[in-house]
Amino acid sequence: MIHEIDIDLPVRTVYDQWTQFEDFPLFMKHVRDVRQIDPTHTQWKAKISGVSREWTAEITEQTPDQRVAWTATDGTQNAGVVTFHALNDNTTRVVLQMETDPQGFLEKVADWGGYISDRSKKDLEQFKDFIESRGKATGAWRGTVERDSMRDLHRREEELRELSDHELAKRAEEAGVERPLDRNRDWLVSALARDGRDRGSDTDTTDRGGDLDNDRDRDRGDLDRDERDRDPGHSEHDRDSARAEYRES
Repeated sequence: MIHEIDIDLPVRTVYDQWTQFEDFPLFMKHVRDVRQIDPTHTQWKAKISGVSREWTAEITEQTPDQRVAWTATDGTQNAGVVTFHALNDNTTRVVLQMETDPQGFLEKVADWGGYISDRSKKDLEQFKDFIESRGKATGAWRGTVERDSMRDLHRREEELRELSDHELAKRAEEAGVERPLDRNRDWLVSALARDGRDRGSDTDTTDRGGDLDNDRDRDRGDLDRDERDRDPGHSEHDRDSARAEYRES
């Protein structure tokens, strides 16, 4: 699913607010709690279609004022990327692309009925209302997380190994592999994991503006997410004020 929204604030302000994951419950009503475990991992608690869900998310890529990509490492499976586009000095377009794996009958019904997609669209609208009403972010993190191509490769291999022989052969056919049933299973897993044409294990595809590209060949960069990256222009007072306003609303 892909949704976008235009926000009447500079791209830096909008991006800075999105990096404050622990504040997501302030505008996403179905998100109960978010805890920052370390620079690239967060724990989430939410209620989806009336069912309580928990998961741990890993930030796989983050570029200031441009994009944040993530994937769930356990619990409720989901993955996606959000990109930020400066339309002018005071207007930012936010594009959210997300994939989920509904669990249980109620969630699958909600997915078929478009509820999950509608919920994601509503989340963006509430984010817009929240940040525009404040006019500034509750905090900021300006560090960078560069994609680890080997980590992505191993993750795709693990996902492919969980498929049945029939599902694996179908994926191989879709990727253009000839006579997949005649191939060794390990060979198919390795080939599909390295081949960008395998859509089943990929969530980071290309959007209209070309910003949601999935570059598997990027080298690993520094994961330098420490206190020196935090924007000193924001204070704990900003966050406490936002939370107090939320509780009173």
